[in-house]
Amino acid sequence: METWIKRVFLGLTVRQCVCVLLFAMHLPVSLADDNKPLIAPDVKPQPVDESLIDTENFELGVLAGYISIEDFESSFLYGARAAYHLTERFFLEANIGFAEAGETSFEKLAGNVQLISDEDRDYRFYNVSFGYNILPGEAFMQGLFSGDTFAFNTNFYLVAGAGATDFAGDNRFTANFGAGYQLLMTDWLSLHLIYRQHMYDIDVLGETKTSQNTEFSTALTVFF
Repeated sequence: METWIKRVFLGLTVRQCVCVLLFAMHLPVSLADDNKPLIAPDVKPQPVDESLIDTENFELGVLAGYISIEDFESSFLYGARAAYHLTERFFLEANIGFAEAGETSFEKLAGNVQLISDEDRDYRFYNVSFGYNILPGEAFMQGLFSGDTFAFNTNFYLVAGAGATDFAGDNRFTANFGAGYQLLMTDWLSLHLIYRQHMYDIDVLGETKTSQNTEFSTALTVFF
């Protein structure tokens, strides 16, 4: 009887050990299965065509606005703008502008007196400037009809340079400085809002002084 009882307990112990061993062997497999995602992502690498990446550094366009010619009223301004982008921050630009000066206060009060001829009132400037994008960012606009919101890259930049101004029968060395705001409407078209100060020495009124001429203009340019 005692031998039979020992055999029963020994059999139970062996079976329990086998069960524990099988459970231990099965446990890592179950845990590994639990860590698998329910939905496996189907990610396929897309080929990149480097020829489709925009690398245009040249910018060319037209500008229009107003320029306040000191002592000669404000006049409509038109011209052209070109730029070469050295890096994402630095660029060189060249501008040419045309306007026609008005009358001085003295000419209006004196009647038929003219300080300069009509031909000498033609105002033309050209300059080369160095620019720096100080605040690149984004602007968000909502479509008028679709209601969708569109994001555009922008740049706020500073410029300074030198050139010349043809006015009042003379060609005058001109320094300029200012700022601008650029809105990149597409990867090839941009809109500029420009403030510029043009300074040169002039003696038309009898005394030599530094003339301050303020420009506010808008330019539409393309990249190529």
